[in-house]
Amino acid sequence: MARRSDHTRDELKELALKSAEELLNDQSASELSTRQIAAKMGYTVGTLYQIFKNLPDLLLHVNARTLKILYDDCQKLQLSKQDHQSNILAYANIYLEFAHNHPGLWELIFDNKILNNDELPDWYSNQVNALFSLIELQLKSIQPTATNNEIIKTSRVLWSSVHGICTLSINNNLFSESACSSEELIQSLIENFIKGWSILEEKELQDKAE
Repeated sequence: MARRSDHTRDELKELALKSAEELLNDQSASELSTRQIAAKMGYTVGTLYQIFKNLPDLLLHVNARTLKILYDDCQKLQLSKQDHQSNILAYANIYLEFAHNHPGLWELIFDNKILNNDELPDWYSNQVNALFSLIELQLKSIQPTATNNEIIKTSRVLWSSVHGICTLSINNNLFSESACSSEELIQSLIENFIKGWSILEEKELQDKAE
């Protein structure tokens, strides 16, 4: 068993988060415990509680790292300057790929138990908003006349639908899987959503002009 003096506080924090992430590659968050994480680190549970308030606090930090990975992967894409719908589809495919490759980490993002009835800290909310800002920027380019509130609401509605397909896909509950892939379903969703949204936006503009 290692001693706390073997690593600095920052090194211990990094070691704890990496250990949790590695465990989540093989099990769900509901099965994860501080004892497992500490054992993988080679430290006592008491050491963990000198770095994090509790398990939910640790897992919230894991989530923030996951969101940062998704954000960085999206930032690496070669985006089109004209086809903003294709850019949104590219973001969705990264989201789907991550969900399939890292189901434990992906599902943890949406596990309400980790919130522990506390409000999300600003550093976490900022990471969530950073991801949504990528979608919002593309939607604003598609409909420049849409208000900021409309863009924010639309991004959430669209991504909730993308998330639904991802959830069904990783749980093997897509009954149409034999007919079309998850990627095809997401593409159809985005194409039809953007088309319908654009028509509604144009109609609202016409109504205001009359």
